[in-house]
Amino acid sequence: MIEINSKTNKQLKVQQWLGFILVALLIGGWFYPPLSYFMVFCMVMAMGYGVIKGRYWCDWMCPRGSFFDSFLSRFSRQKEVPKLFRHPGFRLGWLIFLMSMVALQLPKVWGDYYYMGKPFVTILTVTTIIGLLLGVIYHQRIWCMFCPMGTMANVLGRGKQPLLVSEVCNNCGRCNAVCRMQIKPGSYRDIGVVNDGDCLKCSYCIAECPRSALSFKDDNYKKAS
Repeated sequence: MIEINSKTNKQLKVQQWLGFILVALLIGGWFYPPLSYFMVFCMVMAMGYGVIKGRYWCDWMCPRGSFFDSFLSRFSRQKEVPKLFRHPGFRLGWLIFLMSMVALQLPKVWGDYYYMGKPFVTILTVTTIIGLLLGVIYHQRIWCMFCPMGTMANVLGRGKQPLLVSEVCNNCGRCNAVCRMQIKPGSYRDIGVVNDGDCLKCSYCIAECPRSALSFKDDNYKKAS
């Protein structure tokens, strides 16, 4: 438990610095568009980690998610997010919409490596504003519940290093209170594993559980047939 808390505290400190990086990208990208290529790097990393560890990148390495946790959380109402924002159709729609915007804008500046960054900084700015507004109204991590790259990581990482729920869980709800993705781990007690691909692998719930009922499985979980 001490080891997990120590790890979490270190990650929280890193998140603060990553939050500043997001602000620097949002401001600097409008004056020097190539800075927004870092956004492409984040997209690749989110999917790369997704193949191995699910949405682990989204936990504390994503600059935007880190900014929302470190700063937006102070102003968020911390309300339960409506199911609409987690609906597969809604998430797929956002993925198609944003990818279409990139596909439409990039050809106009293709070959000019300076201005090719402009579509990315535009999308980063607009989506961050959406995340800020919804984050204040509902929960700071609401954007992460329908983020296109998060959705991709969800699909690629489904079943990777799942969170296990043992029989000693009494569904007290303490894990629900600290889950930023509002997954409610205790509700999976009967099947013994959290099969929600949006789990951030953050260990917050493990550290909070008074009965040590939660743990991560190192190898991939395969549902018995």
